[in-house]
Amino acid sequence: MVEFCPECSNLLRRKLINGKYYLLCKCGYTRETNIDLKIIEKTIQKKKEDLKKNLIIKKNEDQILVNLKVIKTCPKCGYHEAVAWQEQTLSADEPSTSFFRCLKCNRVWREY
Repeated sequence: MVEFCPECSNLLRRKLINGKYYLLCKCGYTRETNIDLKIIEKTIQKKKEDLKKNLIIKKNEDQILVNLKVIKTCPKCGYHEAVAWQEQTLSADEPSTSFFRCLKCNRVWREY
């Protein structure tokens, strides 16, 4: 959950100091939080496991995207397999952009 400083309305950042988590602001405001370390460790472990499975977690949303292997020739090395995904890079009424990453040389290219 996002929290804001009651004094200056800036975003409060979480920081670990001497084994306890605090919410800090640039203006100097500090407040101790009641965050359970086990929950944080479990979340970090889940993200590491998902990355090993080639899953990408976007921000704080529970949206998980699976990258698909496709047959595509890399313009750099000529390898024939790549990972593909799509993103909306232009306005909403335009088609999405397809991105590819070569599984051999890791070059990323796009097609509109």
